[in-house]
Amino acid sequence: MKKIALFCVAALLGGMAATAQAADSYKFNLHNKSSDSVINGFRTYEKGAWSKNWIDFTLKPGESAEMDWGSSDGNCVVPFKVSWIGYDAEEFKVDWCKVRNVYMLDKGFRFD
Repeated sequence: MKKIALFCVAALLGGMAATAQAADSYKFNLHNKSSDSVINGFRTYEKGAWSKNWIDFTLKPGESAEMDWGSSDGNCVVPFKVSWIGYDAEEFKVDWCKVRNVYMLDKGFRFD
């Protein structure tokens, strides 16, 4: 009887942890892997419009920043733009439900 009660408590706690994790917001790291460009903007496209700039700082080559959607609602595939000092913003698309890192390169990006 004691083992069954312990199993039920463990299952309940495990379920609560899984629910809390599932409700967590989409978080990822933005990495500037370019050779000499400075990132000064990051925007997402939702509900027919581009968001305000997510960042109020610059990201120099070799630097990274933790980014947070602040939500886990909505579509997983959302276009995004990254802008660089002295260059126009480039538009990309990725599945944010699967992404933990976005690496901005001299040309394009990669993610994992």
